[in-house]
Amino acid sequence: MEFLTSKDLSLNAANYLISSSSKKPVTHVEFVKQQQAAEYLVKLAEAIKDKTFTASKVDSLAAIKAEVLRSINESTVVQYATAPAEPTSALLDELVKYATDFDSYHDTKVSVSKINEFMNQFNKINDVEQVGDYFSEGLVKLNKIYTIEEILAAVKIQVEKLA
Repeated sequence: MEFLTSKDLSLNAANYLISSSSKKPVTHVEFVKQQQAAEYLVKLAEAIKDKTFTASKVDSLAAIKAEVLRSINESTVVQYATAPAEPTSALLDELVKYATDFDSYHDTKVSVSKINEFMNQFNKINDVEQVGDYFSEGLVKLNKIYTIEEILAAVKIQVEKLA
């Protein structure tokens, strides 16, 4: 057994997980499972990053025609009196900002909660990054060693897209 951190791990030319110092193949069941789950998660996030999952409003030709006619008719109307300007108020502006901040606070709080809940399935990867863990000798192939930072970015994309 060897005590390793993520800095001590690498993949050799054949993509076997090895200890960087001893160059021996190593394995850790939970770490490997979480790395495989992370690979799927990161690749899925890359695939959905630029996709739209909500239906958008379809434009209506009849509505466009009506808008064009309305704008033509309004352009021929002579304005004899000007409409008053909307009054401005620093207090009103502050209240509007507070309301939008308050609304986004709850959305952000729910989003952060979902992210933290989902990220807990990658605790072993975090443990290996932060402190390290004991790896035994064994053969395991991985395509890449994912970091918590990469996994977190993928989770954020998915929470944002699927919310």
